[in-house]
Amino acid sequence: MKHQKGKVTQMDTPYVRAHDQQQKENHSYRYHVHMRRAKMICAVFAVLVFFFGIQIWNSKRQLASINRDIASAHTELNHKKATNRSLKKQVKKLHNPEYLQAMLREKYNYYKDGETVYQFVK
Repeated sequence: MKHQKGKVTQMDTPYVRAHDQQQKENHSYRYHVHMRRAKMICAVFAVLVFFFGIQIWNSKRQLASINRDIASAHTELNHKKATNRSLKKQVKKLHNPEYLQAMLREKYNYYKDGETVYQFVK
């Protein structure tokens, strides 16, 4: 008789020893199966983390590129708006007959009939 627990004792027979040995082997086998399964799960998890990490990194890189493009487009838009305002002012001035006459005289040497034009050389 082997282990005694209270009033119940375990028998020490070849069948019981073989049964105990079988249980130890089963326990060892289950332990190795569980460890192999845990390693497989960890490997799959690591691959998923790696894959999604690369996806996140690419997304952030693309977002930064798009933000740079947007900033460049805003700068260009502001420049075009300033040019547009300047051209609108110039068109408004050209509708003024006095300004138009002064510009024609200065830029294109335009003069009225009977008018004498003097040019000074610098």
